Amino acid sequence: MKTIKKLFYIMIITAVNTGMAQGQTSVTLTWYGQSTFLMKTGDGVKVLMDPANPNMIKVNLDEPVDLVTVSHEHGDHNYVALAKGNPVVLRGLSGSDYAKVDETVKGIHVHTVATFHDNQGGAQRGKNAIFIFDLPGMKVVHVGDLGHVLTEAQVKEIGKPDILMIPVGEIYTLDLQSVMQVIKQLNPRVIIPMHYSPANAQGGFKLGTVEDFIKSAGTEFDVKYSGNPETFIAGKLPSKTTIVVLKSLQ
Repeated sequence: MKTIKKLFYIMIITAVNTGMAQGQTSVTLTWYGQSTFLMKTGDGVKVLMDPANPNMIKVNLDEPVDLVTVSHEHGDHNYVALAKGNPVVLRGLSGSDYAKVDETVKGIHVHTVATFHDNQGGAQRGKNAIFIFDLPGMKVVHVGDLGHVLTEAQVKEIGKPDILMIPVGEIYTLDLQSVMQVIKQLNPRVIIPMHYSPANAQGGFKLGTVEDFIKSAGTEFDVKYSGNPETFIAGKLPSKTTIVVLKSLQ
């Protein structure tokens, strides 16, 4: 009888733990190059971020997506025709102004923060929208082509990211000193570099490398060279801020 009761309790605990694991939020990120990512949630929702024109980077995306986000209207960020299916398209800009985004798509709360593509108030390269994706227990932030250090108001509006996708190639976006300042402002758990030139890049315009960024960071963060895609699970993110370098698909 005692053995049966013990087995019964073990079964209950296992069921509870399994349920908790299944309930944990997870996202799988695929980086295609530039600032183009596909985010898949554990619930199967697919988000395409800043799709680049195929003439700029090679993207093999055959599966339909649920949502497309566009930080600004440059050709390496706004090629929504790349998306298959019938997705919701959320653009951070509308004409020459910001399009304030604040809505929920298939359980993901999406909102934007107005920023600029340069450190001259947009005079050089125009406006840019940071996209924030709030999932249960996890905040994912894609800053687009951010070109300046954030204001206190912008930091407050963004909140503390679990995962931060940030450009590190310097040209046309943040310089490395500003990249480090933004990271310190937001204090994410995971930093995913984007908008840089992979070591084996052929053609196109040349940007700085991820190694330049890692060198500038010194020993302040851990560094993980990862595969592509990479899965992140809420509650199981690194305790120390970690740069996760996704392998180039180019």
